[in-house]
Amino acid sequence: MKILYFVFLSFLSLGLQAQLVNKGDLKIMPGTTLYVSGIDVTNDNGTNHIWSNDGNFIFKGDNFTNNGTMDADGTGTTEFSGANLQHILGSEIAYFHNLNISNANNSVFQEAFVDADNLTLNDGAADFDYRVFTDYSLTVNDNVTLNGDLRLSGTSQLLQTHAGTTANTGDKYIWIDQQGTTNQYWYNYWSAPVNQNGVWKVRMLRDGAQGDDTDQSKYPLINIVDNRNATSDLPAQSHPVYLNAYWMWSFPNGPDGSYTGWVHIKQNGALNPGEGYTMKGPGVDANLNSANGSNTTEYDSWTFAGLPNDGDYSLHIDPAHDYLIGNPYPSALDADQFIKDNISSANGGNNTDDIFNGTLYYWEHTGGNDHFGANYQGGYATYTLSGGVAATSWTGSGNTVGTKTPERYIPVGQGFTVWAEDSNDGGEILFNNAQRKFKKEADSSVFIRPVTLTDIRLGLNTPLDYHRQLLLAARPNTTDGIDTGWDGPNFDGDYPGADMYWIINNRDFIIQAVPQITEYSGFPLKVVMATDDVVTFNIDSADNLPSDISRFYIHDTYMGTYNEISTTDYYEIFLKAGTYDSRFELVFKDPTVLSDNLLSLNHISSYFDANTQEIVILNNKEQAIDYIALYALTGQEIYADNNTTNARQIRFKAPVAKGVYLLEVKSNNKKYNNKLIIK
Repeated sequence: MKILYFVFLSFLSLGLQAQLVNKGDLKIMPGTTLYVSGIDVTNDNGTNHIWSNDGNFIFKGDNFTNNGTMDADGTGTTEFSGANLQHILGSEIAYFHNLNISNANNSVFQEAFVDADNLTLNDGAADFDYRVFTDYSLTVNDNVTLNGDLRLSGTSQLLQTHAGTTANTGDKYIWIDQQGTTNQYWYNYWSAPVNQNGVWKVRMLRDGAQGDDTDQSKYPLINIVDNRNATSDLPAQSHPVYLNAYWMWSFPNGPDGSYTGWVHIKQNGALNPGEGYTMKGPGVDANLNSANGSNTTEYDSWTFAGLPNDGDYSLHIDPAHDYLIGNPYPSALDADQFIKDNISSANGGNNTDDIFNGTLYYWEHTGGNDHFGANYQGGYATYTLSGGVAATSWTGSGNTVGTKTPERYIPVGQGFTVWAEDSNDGGEILFNNAQRKFKKEADSSVFIRPVTLTDIRLGLNTPLDYHRQLLLAARPNTTDGIDTGWDGPNFDGDYPGADMYWIINNRDFIIQAVPQITEYSGFPLKVVMATDDVVTFNIDSADNLPSDISRFYIHDTYMGTYNEISTTDYYEIFLKAGTYDSRFELVFKDPTVLSDNLLSLNHISSYFDANTQEIVILNNKEQAIDYIALYALTGQEIYADNNTTNARQIRFKAPVAKGVYLLEVKSNNKKYNNKLIIK
């Protein structure tokens, strides 16, 4: 074996560290060892030359920097085994075949992107033998051997790209963080990115709020209490914090819509990679300040420590069942690829069958200050290949919560539910390394798609200050019927005062994908009212509209009216309690022409108050109303008033005779009509 030694001492008189800089081709041949000690090494060879290692490169200097081109197909071994702290730096990806970390006295800091075929960490004096800095990824194409500890700091992630099952080994851990709610009354849905002896238990979770990335003692195991008491606070003491084991549950392949599927795992229940679980917050923030009630400060942070999950996993789901699952990896998960791997090729996927309905459901807790389920406030955000829609959100007190819209890349530790909705669904839910991507959560804020695709988000404000959003998406290769993986069925079991859905084949959907949207399109809506009250429709957003669409209307088929809405303009209407599944639709053209050439008057609603036997007109925008009339269906005028008023509420006595009447309200050359039933 040929061994080439490069041993340089620092030029102390110049205050400079000696460097070996490669400006051309550097080739370490098989059977040859390049040994470098006492100097830094920089590969600065541009794009026309290559650094290639088919032998052995033993680096004992402080800094290895790659600003040039390295051979991704080299077959050699690179070893970092210096006596001091060592750094991997550079503006370009550093490629290694076998990467061996053997610094017995200190750590190796990765402050660049690294791609290796195999990684071996050996234990040294430092608590963390290898640390990947935030904003960088470590890609290992094949196996990870952890005889030392690997710290993934901040947003850094570990990716593995091989097919098949894992061959990761070792008795040391990777350490990776994620944040969750501090509120002791609110659930987060979780999934562990690591395992210990093949499974995960919540008691393995660590309190990382005071972690400093160098000292393992700053990541203590959490404390556990088991207390169902609905009003008891968790102990607020120094770290590690307390979590309540009573609120730790899983839902592994349980019957849809049934509480019987929940399994009480507490702190010792074993979870397989890919299985999700619920957990409430510690009741304090990272500085141990009270964080109960409506405080939604994130706890910074929980730390998962274990062998990295990697490779193929499967979980069985039966027809008409749900499964609380999650991202099983210490990297982001591509939701689109995951959905396609679990729906049939007939629906544009990669599977022979539809394992579930192609929709991901993310629980978001948005309110409630106790442990009583009846007082929980929250809902399920929805994601399909068409995009994501936030959970029904509370907008009371001038604040909006529950506005997290799921995006394409699922963060580390995120749990979610899938639904094998149809009798033909069911089978093995598949996870694999091809679904993994390096995506920081901030990078996932924009759903990546061609900018020519149309998205229309329709909103409904309910009487209890909740806001429901629906997504209408134009997507090639979809149909006007139900498209698995593209249309998102409603998953919420109840609704806050009122709710709204798209109707497709007599079923309720939150997301609807169609091949095209034109000015002649119409999309039926279902509105459900729990009480007699007022709701409003509006457009939350509209992107990439076809050239023939510039306006939006709620068509009221009962009234025969077309009511214009926009991002700043809404349609308000009083509805009795009940289900309206054939009355409203979203359209883009008003085909009617009023007989007196008046435009439609918006922001007006009306109803019959049975308690006072009055007609009530709601004028919340205080428009100048200059004419009010009530007609019998025969056309006879029953009541008329041409005095101008901008009162927010206008009342007048209803006719004595029971029956159906037509109310007409005019303001500034615009008109509002409504049919009223007098009982």
